[in-house]
Amino acid sequence: MQSMASEPAKFKSVDEWLDYLTAIHPAEIDMGLTRTQQVFESLNLDFSNSRIVLIGGTNGKGTSCQLLRQILQKHGYSVGCYNSPHIHDYKERVTVNGEWLSSHDHCQAFQQVETARRDISLTYFEFGTLAALVLLAQQRPDFILLEVGLGGRLDATNVVQPEVSVITTVALDHQDWLGNDREKIGFEKAGIYRQNQKVVCGDANPPESVKNAVQQLACDAVWQGISFKYSEHAECWSWFGNKNLLSLSKPNMPLQNASTVLAVVEQLGIDLIEEQLNQVLAEFQMPGRWQKLQSCPDVYVDVAHNPEAVKFLSHKLEREFAGKTTLAVFGMLKDKDIEECLDIIKPQIDVWYLADINQPRGAKAAELYPLLGDCEVAGQYANIESAYQAALHDANEQTCVIAFGSFWVITDLMGSE
Repeated sequence: MQSMASEPAKFKSVDEWLDYLTAIHPAEIDMGLTRTQQVFESLNLDFSNSRIVLIGGTNGKGTSCQLLRQILQKHGYSVGCYNSPHIHDYKERVTVNGEWLSSHDHCQAFQQVETARRDISLTYFEFGTLAALVLLAQQRPDFILLEVGLGGRLDATNVVQPEVSVITTVALDHQDWLGNDREKIGFEKAGIYRQNQKVVCGDANPPESVKNAVQQLACDAVWQGISFKYSEHAECWSWFGNKNLLSLSKPNMPLQNASTVLAVVEQLGIDLIEEQLNQVLAEFQMPGRWQKLQSCPDVYVDVAHNPEAVKFLSHKLEREFAGKTTLAVFGMLKDKDIEECLDIIKPQIDVWYLADINQPRGAKAAELYPLLGDCEVAGQYANIESAYQAALHDANEQTCVIAFGSFWVITDLMGSE
């Protein structure tokens, strides 16, 4: 498909560019790397000053990327990151040492991609990814950390040549695009691996498709539970790799993913200073990931949107909210495994506040309601904000509120704060 414009578009604001990106390609997802690769080569970007880490997986990509960024930065390195989706502002997606770049910088990068693509059609994500690569190449940080968007093999981030590729976990999600079992999904995830390259697999039970990719490509691989391990204690945790790290502070993220990050650091050949590492771990917080918004009543938000992530959330609720009445503000995309997610977490929720997600892929509250069976449902709401306000109205010091189910839940809720 070709753009209707004969001359490259020019806009002066990020919002105008984003509206344009949405308009020029009708599909939100259009699997394939050929178009992105062609434009990437035309851009002729120079990454010679930066070491690139590509982070894929079903869950934990964003938190792993941010923990790695903070550890590297704490040890004196400059770090550029590309993450998606954003919560408040598109500029969240590209950071250098945790700071956003200017709107002007983003517009200039969009313009560079627009000129380079000519009549090649790009999706919103593909266009944005190439613009992010333009920005990061210009900034020339010591490290560039790229979070894979969907899958791996055909994802726009896969146009780069990373020094280390990471798979955090392999679980069921995006089955319409990646396949309906872990073997097929693992094959797509392992598409970010390269011949003779360093790779890290954070899944303790990886599919055979991931193992086969490592063998076929002769990768220098390290594996969770084999090459590196971790153990959890009451107040701390320990990590065992080439170097053993004992009595570490617990970060606000799954220890499995934190363990994977430490393996990446080892693969990069960086000598960790334990005092600095512990400071990062103790202070770590990722927006929208088990994030506390207020007390009395306690209110948390979490982007959990697939069975693996919801299982982790369920365990957190069981530990943190024991003995309290739990109110859930819930919305989800209709192409997710809603029923299984609900079955996992139902035992931890006392009252449900169901909300429409007003996006093309969003499920309506009326579609969620029949899946809850005999569960107590306080109401069905036209948006996340109204569901949240109803839950707050009903809450007291003996109750807790958890809002979860999608990035859109967190974006709508935190945008209204």
